[in-house]
Amino acid sequence: MHHDAEICAVIAGTLARRRPMYKDMPVAWRNLCEAAHVASLPEAARADFLNTVTTQRGADTALRLREHAASIRASVVRFLSEGGMNVCMHPSPTVASTDPGAF
Repeated sequence: MHHDAEICAVIAGTLARRRPMYKDMPVAWRNLCEAAHVASLPEAARADFLNTVTTQRGADTALRLREHAASIRASVVRFLSEGGMNVCMHPSPTVASTDPGAF
């Protein structure tokens, strides 16, 4: 099992590398950052955050955010489990990346 600190480190590194790809897409960047933030949280904090989103922004928004965060987290865990060998974790907004830290 991977620790939350490892998962957070991969997510942070990936966001830093991918930021230039989103320079003309502020909404997509904000959505990615929010999902990455949720993916970085420990389980209890994720649930609390998503409950707040449900209350403030609706269940549909919370569900989409939860699913995106779960996808990111699963991809990062898979990446870490496979030793970080050229795993494409999520399509980029332009072209699919072979960056092992991409989601």
